[in-house]
Amino acid sequence: MHCGFRRPWPETGMGRDRPMRIAINAIPLLSKLTGIGNCIYNLSKYLLELDQNNKYFFYYGYFSRKLQSSREPEEDVRELQFTILKKSKPYIKKIPYLGEIIKKGLEDINRLRSQREKIDVYYEPNYIPTGIRAKRLVTTVHDFSFHLYPEWHPGDRINYFRKYFYERIEQSDIITTDSQFIKEQAREILGFSADRVAVVPMGIETSLFKKYAEEEVRALKTRLRLPEHFVLFVGSIEPRKNIGNLLQAYMRLPAYLKREYKLVLVGFSGWKNSAIMDLIRQMKEHVIFLGYLNVIELALIYNAAAVFAYPSLYEGFGLPPLEAMACGTPVMVSKVTSLPEICGEGVFYCDPYQVGDISEKMKIMLEDESLRRRLQAAGKKQALKYTWEGAARQMIRVFEKVQAF
Repeated sequence: MHCGFRRPWPETGMGRDRPMRIAINAIPLLSKLTGIGNCIYNLSKYLLELDQNNKYFFYYGYFSRKLQSSREPEEDVRELQFTILKKSKPYIKKIPYLGEIIKKGLEDINRLRSQREKIDVYYEPNYIPTGIRAKRLVTTVHDFSFHLYPEWHPGDRINYFRKYFYERIEQSDIITTDSQFIKEQAREILGFSADRVAVVPMGIETSLFKKYAEEEVRALKTRLRLPEHFVLFVGSIEPRKNIGNLLQAYMRLPAYLKREYKLVLVGFSGWKNSAIMDLIRQMKEHVIFLGYLNVIELALIYNAAAVFAYPSLYEGFGLPPLEAMACGTPVMVSKVTSLPEICGEGVFYCDPYQVGDISEKMKIMLEDESLRRRLQAAGKKQALKYTWEGAARQMIRVFEKVQAF
């Protein structure tokens, strides 16, 4: 244990006689919200609503009691360190070690500011604790793809994880995972005892991911020039999402199905995907790549899709399938890693390693209307088991538990 990283002052006054001061690293909320950012925002929103006993601080380069994000930015995000980050970003990849030097400088700032705020619990929602100092540390580890499949990630990310993750995760009093599957991997890979790992599943933003009126869905289809019928995938174009096998499986569909159903891909262009992006361009007659959509557009496009296909090779949770299920879309997913645990009986399963099986399962779904209706009902029921309110309640219990350590 490197206790100096997390406990810079004596452990006093942390009993139940006063509220805990809990700091959450909210830096991801200042960029376009993707998976991690949306999770932080929704979890934090319900923590504030449900927990009236403790005091929450959000770290944006400075500490604030307000939850904010790129959805509703405040003017004071223009602090010195953000000016430094913005102006240095174009040079970070060009100049060796510049990014690491900047991160180290920001951590020094974090350390000083958190010490001044006297933080009791620091919650790091994104794998690697930074320089925020507190008496107790809770860290979320979403998956171990960086450890098990480093070839799926950019080299600089793997180098950063190798340098900092294994040392700093040991500082955590408790780590949380999104699924039982990842909890077992955490125990095996990190050697953590069962009482140091808590499962806190993510949730569905039910106010957004739901059935929408037909006119709203049609307006989106018109604006984005979408076909009447299509198969949908949502996720970054990166190796573990298995887009190559999805594209091949789609092209194996009978000609009459490809004429009726195009394949629509939504998400950031990702990394290590030049061959896949070339293939997408070659298949432009059948495949539409939309890139990033905001959450409202995402909910509407789930509603518009005939089928949602997600043949991912590895997931720590799998939020897009649940979002699609909550919108009433029939879903096909891989029967691997955490997906069977999370999706239960609400989806149609495929073998992600077998192109023929992915193709056959898509064909069955597209041709069998009664199956789609059954999956719509079962999927919605399964998705509604996962709420951000439930996630926040479980996280509050984690904070209460770590307080007693």
